[in-house]
Amino acid sequence: MPVSEPKPSAARSRTWRVAGVLLLIGIEALLFGYSYPFFSLALEKKGIATWLIGLNASIAGAGILIFGPFVPWLIDRMGLRLLVAAQFALSLASFAAIFAFDNIAVWFVARFVMGTCFAALWTTTEIWLNGVVDDKNRGRIVGASGTLYAACQFMGPLLLSGTGSTGSLPLVVAMVPLAIGVAVALSIRSAVGEVDDEEESGDVHTLRMSLTLAGSLIAAAFLTGIGETAMQSLLPLYGLAHGLNDSGASRLVAVFSLGEAVLIVALGWFADRHGRRLTLIGCAGIAVVSTLAFPFVMDKAFLLEPVVFIAGGTVSGLYTLGIVLIGQDFRGQRLAVVSTGFAMAYSAGSVIGSTPIGFLMDLFGAEALPITVAAGFMALLIFLLRPGQKKAAEVSLE
Repeated sequence: MPVSEPKPSAARSRTWRVAGVLLLIGIEALLFGYSYPFFSLALEKKGIATWLIGLNASIAGAGILIFGPFVPWLIDRMGLRLLVAAQFALSLASFAAIFAFDNIAVWFVARFVMGTCFAALWTTTEIWLNGVVDDKNRGRIVGASGTLYAACQFMGPLLLSGTGSTGSLPLVVAMVPLAIGVAVALSIRSAVGEVDDEEESGDVHTLRMSLTLAGSLIAAAFLTGIGETAMQSLLPLYGLAHGLNDSGASRLVAVFSLGEAVLIVALGWFADRHGRRLTLIGCAGIAVVSTLAFPFVMDKAFLLEPVVFIAGGTVSGLYTLGIVLIGQDFRGQRLAVVSTGFAMAYSAGSVIGSTPIGFLMDLFGAEALPITVAAGFMALLIFLLRPGQKKAAEVSLE
């Protein structure tokens, strides 16, 4: 019958929108993992001072803090499709500029532009994915996107090991997936009436409840940024302080990162089945318990890695569950504003994270790491369990 013809086509179109955004996330993660070691190694080969190489990395990481406030405005003016395509195109142009003008000033300007685009892509592709998935499978798909991101980021350095860091080959190899990203972004077209085109009502009460809920999510992003960065950078020192050798201390970070990559899929599935706010609270509670357990399992090999694995998954899971809840509760411009604030809070936590906790470790010893991280998540847990916060969440979920 004629009326049934459009249904398979509509389903295929929706499937491509989700798959296309996931492909963009994979490309972004691949180039993110590729660019950090590439710039460090390439600049080292040029005889650049180590502090300048560090500065080059820092200006890349600061991008979202500078550009973030403008993201919602740009989404409103350009739309996600054109904005994401432009970010891939600017990243492509940055590599092309290095290829054409092998000058140190160009390397720094290109790194800043590229770092800003990658950071903004991280935010805008999350917003886009939240807009095109259906709410029933939101947790599963957003969780899977986190695992996809981790896997593709892991592949970046492997790709660089094949291309090397000198000559034109690594630049050309980087430009190819970025060009594909431009083409894919432009090919994803919104359908009228789908989730990514919905607008929020202007009800003040709903807005107030939404902002109340968003406050806890932004706090979760900030604390996750602190905890995740501190663990990634200081966990090796914690292992050394407990008598592990360099290999064993580095392995702690690998196990922590593996937990980040694997457990977020399970957390997304659990959130879809058993409630997202409940999962967020449970995740915060497990993050507290697992990090506090570190001192008690460091001398027990059969317990150490499982505890570190669980800590990695739950600490990272708080970020993923926050993204899921934002997609569930916000639409249109509010989705862009809250998602951008969420990403900026995480980035701010990442920038702040290691320095004060490292200072506390110098003052009070290695146990300051798990205790400080656990204290932050305990504060979040208490905030989430407040009666007023629970009521606000329930109203926003109706």
